[in-house]
Amino acid sequence: MLYQSNYYLPFLMASLGLYWLVLRTPAQRTLFLSAASVAFLVLFCMSRQGLETTVLQIGGMLLFSLAVHAWGARLRRSKSGPDMWLGILVCLLPLAGYKYLLPTLGAGSVLPAWAIPLGISYYTFKHIHYLVESYRGKFGDARLAEYFAYICFFPMFAAGPIERFDPFRQQLGDLHWRSADMSQGLERILFGALKKFLVADLLLDALMPPVEMGVDSLSSQPVGVALFACMVKFIQTYFDFSGYTDMALGTARLFGIRLMENFNYPLLRSNLAEFWRAWHMSLSSFARDYVYFPIMGRWRLPAPALMATMLSIGLWHSGAVGWVLWGMHHGLGLVLLARFHHAAPRYHRLQRVRASLPWRIGATAATLVYVSLGYALTFYPSTAASSLQMYLHIVSFGVLS
Repeated sequence: MLYQSNYYLPFLMASLGLYWLVLRTPAQRTLFLSAASVAFLVLFCMSRQGLETTVLQIGGMLLFSLAVHAWGARLRRSKSGPDMWLGILVCLLPLAGYKYLLPTLGAGSVLPAWAIPLGISYYTFKHIHYLVESYRGKFGDARLAEYFAYICFFPMFAAGPIERFDPFRQQLGDLHWRSADMSQGLERILFGALKKFLVADLLLDALMPPVEMGVDSLSSQPVGVALFACMVKFIQTYFDFSGYTDMALGTARLFGIRLMENFNYPLLRSNLAEFWRAWHMSLSSFARDYVYFPIMGRWRLPAPALMATMLSIGLWHSGAVGWVLWGMHHGLGLVLLARFHHAAPRYHRLQRVRASLPWRIGATAATLVYVSLGYALTFYPSTAASSLQMYLHIVSFGVLS
């Protein structure tokens, strides 16, 4: 994790000093953001995997970003649909190779020094966003320095949010000192650190089942114990990820940049659709705009569009079967919820019940349980059979164990 590295604070303090005290114009600060971010990523990767792999991965990322920027300019001129799809396919190939193909082929024995490049899931989607919107005629005056700053900006590089290019670029033209950015940025970093290191890593980790208790052991426990473990896993994931995001947003504010919010109290949402509008919002909005809307626009089929959207989110996390099943779990839940919302207005008495506080409380609890249940499919990165075993154990109330 970037924020746990020994040189994060010294690097941040030195960068901020140069950024605000030495550099004078937004253009200079934009170039510095790119260079400083690349330097930090190189330091971080070298501490994990050595110089050779770092050069290959960071250098490859920069060359690929250069090519995407050039291809975006081509798309703005040509308006060619096949060129856009070719660009998207080429962007997806490294992600598919590193995250899906090489692990499947047991590449550890072939490429022992290589690991999945840092941030590849995030910058791949940013590349795709840039190509699609360039095809639609946006970003006509996008400069390479702005695009490199957008792709490499170190606070959001490793774990998002998946920022959109246009609002990020607009802020690069107005990089000026504001005391409110400093105070609010530091406050956000502190708040995120408490969520991540105190709540997620210390308090909630103590409630997790021991590592040696595998899926088979959990599946032999009472259903309530297995479900509780899934709920703790879900809530821990929320505090861990949202805490990291708070630190990313706070760090960006120190540089005068406001990144998009990624969470909006998702644990308090009363149905699955509301949950996904509040959970990992940069990813869910990306999937909505580039998977759900295109399918709906072409075929007008809500159920397949919802299933495809959630499967794409599952595959974005991992190519493991458990994450595919996780995507199907959420897709099915959204399809059933949409049908319920379509049918419910016919029943006036049900509408009055739905407006009541007890319904809201019960629906919120049910949403929490349903989302937690999905984590049974990804609780341990093991086989599909083990994932299904724990999931079915809970769903069947212990009948299928």
